[in-house]
This record gives sequence, structure tokens and C-alpha cells, in this order.
Amino acid sequence: MIVGIVNPVEEIASKLKSSGIDFVSLLRSDNNKKEVKDLNPDVIICRNRDDISQFIDDCPNLKFIFIVEVGLERLPFEKLIRHNVRVANTSGISSDVMSNYVMACILDHATHLQEDYENKQRHIWKKYQCTNSLKGKTLLVVGAGRTGSAIAKKAKAFGLKTIGIVRNRRQIDSFDEVGTLQEMDAFLSMSDYVVCVMPLTPATHHLFDKKRFSKMRPNTVFINISRGGLVNEQDLLETIERQGIEKVYLDVFEVEPLSDSHTFWDNPKIIVTPHQSGRLIDYMDRAMSLFIKNYKAFCKGDKMPNEVNLEQRY
Repeated sequence: MIVGIVNPVEEIASKLKSSGIDFVSLLRSDNNKKEVKDLNPDVIICRNRDDISQFIDDCPNLKFIFIVEVGLERLPFEKLIRHNVRVANTSGISSDVMSNYVMACILDHATHLQEDYENKQRHIWKKYQCTNSLKGKTLLVVGAGRTGSAIAKKAKAFGLKTIGIVRNRRQIDSFDEVGTLQEMDAFLSMSDYVVCVMPLTPATHHLFDKKRFSKMRPNTVFINISRGGLVNEQDLLETIERQGIEKVYLDVFEVEPLSDSHTFWDNPKIIVTPHQSGRLIDYMDRAMSLFIKNYKAFCKGDKMPNEVNLEQRY
């Protein structure tokens, strides 16, 4: 039995049933835990924030969980391993739009569009405003997975040199060069743009701290579209205050939503967006298409296209 605790219920049911998959849909409510326990499903479709640990305790038949999100930081990894529960997520579902977002940030910086907009509001004509060429600039993508590769492909079309950072070195066609996390510091000092797309795990928490920011050049542009916990926000602010970074684009934060009194709002060097880079209008429809592919592989006993490595936590 498949149980889904995701909305919109009717659209999801129609999508799955048209593919020959029957499932029980539950509206998100306080009664979910009891209903799931009574049904004792083999498969659960849910979100990262749901009480997955309780699902494991209550459902001895549970063998597969599909997370309709990319983020996995709240999962009880050790418990999943002990109970031999396989997990897949929607990794890569928003790679195209997230890479568009990154290129929009880079182009905004190069063309000074934000400054032009502010000048328009004040009726200021800035004489001899210039546009910077991206050709020959260096883009460092920290996290060279699906989204990182999509960013690199688009960046190369603008003449940027692309460097990817991965946990384990491997050749990736989208990148001119690939390095490991251990080598990242050396690449930071030669990069004009640094984009964080690395998954958040205990090992990558505050990956970007005072030490890492000090490796960047004063004209570096930093972009984070992954998770807020990858950045030590206080260290970032201190770096900006001492003119250590030229511009910052943040779509994710350690605490969301960002409080209306947060320092980021009024800092002219920081562009704030509301965790929008990967948000798709038809997200759930695409997520269910991914579920179908992964579920079919699961039923055959094959490795799923979006299977999560529970040992590595991504």
C-alpha cells in the first residue's frame, strides 16, 4: 500500500492512477500519525518535515519513503538504515530554474541592474554607467551535482570558466576543472563568482565561515541557493563590513522566514530573496512523475534514479 501525505490530493491521485498506481491520500492534519499507523503502508510519500521517525516506528511494513523535496537534513538517517527503509527525493527537479536564478544574479551584478533600478527610483541618470563582460571570469560552483552542472552549462555560454567542487573527485563534462572540498580554499582565491549548491549535512554545516570568506577576493560575488545552514551568517556580515566581498545574493537562511528586523534587509551589498530559486508552479506534478520512475525501479529491486545515499546523507 502507498500512502501520500501531500497536497493537492486530487491532482496527485489522478496522476498516479493514470499510471496504474493506487494509493491512499491523507490530508495534512493532526490525525495523520494514527491514520498512517492503522494503514501500515509499504510506501509513504511525504515531506522532509514530517515525523518520519514515528512513521518508521508505527509501520513495520514500511520499505520506501519518497520525499517530495530536495532537502534531507531532518531525516533520521541512522534509523532508516537500521530498519532497511530506502529513500528517494526530488533531487534535480528544479535544476533548470535554479540555474536560471544563479545566472540572473550573475547578470544582475555584471550589468548593474539593481543599481540602475535604485537610481530610477531617485531619478538619477548615472553618466557612463558600464556593463562588465563575463568572458574570462571564473565561476566556482560548490556542489557539482545536477543543479551545479546546469549552472556550469549556462555559465559557459557567457564565456565563464567553470570550476566544480565535489566530495570525491571525478570528471564532469560541464566543468573546465573539478576539485574536492579539501582543495576548495585554493579555488576561492581565484574565483569571481562563488555559488553554494552543496547539500547540508553535519559535515557541511557552516562550510562558509570566516576562514573561507577570508580566502575570497574583495571583488568576489557570493550566491547561496542551497541551505542557510551552510553559511555562518555572522561571519558573512563581518566579511562584508570589512569590504571582503563585493556582493551577496541569498535565497536561503538559517532561520526562515527572515525576521523583518534582520540586518540583511538593509545591507546594500546583500540581495535577499524568499527561498524562491527552486520553486516551480507545477512542482508537485513533476514530483509525482519522479515518484513514478523511482517507484517502478523500487518494485523491480533496482537502484532508484533519485535514491538517497543514507550513509552519506544526500
